[in-house]
Amino acid sequence: MAYAPIGANNGTGTGATGAAQNALDRADFAIKFSTDVLRYFQDTNIMKAKITNRSISEGKSESFPVVGTASAVAVANNGAELSVQNLKTTTREILIGDLTVAHAFITDLDKAMAHYDAQSAQAESIGRALAKKVDEDSITTLISAGEVVDAATSLTAGLPVFDDDVFTAVIDGTLSTGAGVYATCVSAVTEWSEKDAVGQSEFVFRPAQYFMLLNNPSQTGLTWVNDPFAQSGKVPMLLGQKVSYSPHFPALAGASIASGEVGGLLFSKEAVGCLELMSVNTRIDYIPQRLSNLIVGKMAVGYGILNHACCINIEQS
Repeated sequence: MAYAPIGANNGTGTGATGAAQNALDRADFAIKFSTDVLRYFQDTNIMKAKITNRSISEGKSESFPVVGTASAVAVANNGAELSVQNLKTTTREILIGDLTVAHAFITDLDKAMAHYDAQSAQAESIGRALAKKVDEDSITTLISAGEVVDAATSLTAGLPVFDDDVFTAVIDGTLSTGAGVYATCVSAVTEWSEKDAVGQSEFVFRPAQYFMLLNNPSQTGLTWVNDPFAQSGKVPMLLGQKVSYSPHFPALAGASIASGEVGGLLFSKEAVGCLELMSVNTRIDYIPQRLSNLIVGKMAVGYGILNHACCINIEQS
């Protein structure tokens, strides 16, 4: 009976040589690797699920409709016709960006000498790299949305003029203490409510501000709620909003947060969008000239502002 490599799909290996047979022998290896990359991506990524996601099968962009505010009025009971009311509309377009790629080579000699599953370790690194890039791009786009505070900054951000636009302000305060972080959060929630921004809002902070907030002795406005998906079974909520943190904010200029730097965001899914042309996928190819396997994880996505009023930047004053 011919030898069937452990990676052969359904035992179809024959022990023969040749490119076609090598591909067959490695079928399950490649599938397992792709699964590992996706698992590590999902475990590491924080922001993708918190914004609007849409996918396309082909093309370079997609337009998202934005509809203005309708008004409700009292109508007399006299059979009169309703007056004409035209809702203002515009669009936001998201373009697909460059291909996002994370890759690695595993040489034949390295694979032979490794005292661990080299392929699994590479899968973790590639999955985390892609997840980090998505987080960084999502947060950068959210910060750009939070910087739109009036018509002038809207034009600067490349957004069409819209008469029914609602603008939320940047909230600044002391972000070097838990009490200071909490005070700015109160102002942010107040601004969100007074401007009647849409969606279910939540906070995301830099790690330093997040742990300052949790370590605030007064614990004002902070509650812990049950979450079966959390490791501890409990997650914090602040002023009725979910709270999380990400280490993938833009790098600080110095050792600590400086004036004008963003330490947190209050936002909803409606603030920005992610347009996906190619989802996370992997490919493994043997490169004979290098005597190694080339392992590539890639995705093609684009990000853009949808409703800037749904993101409030929390900055150091």
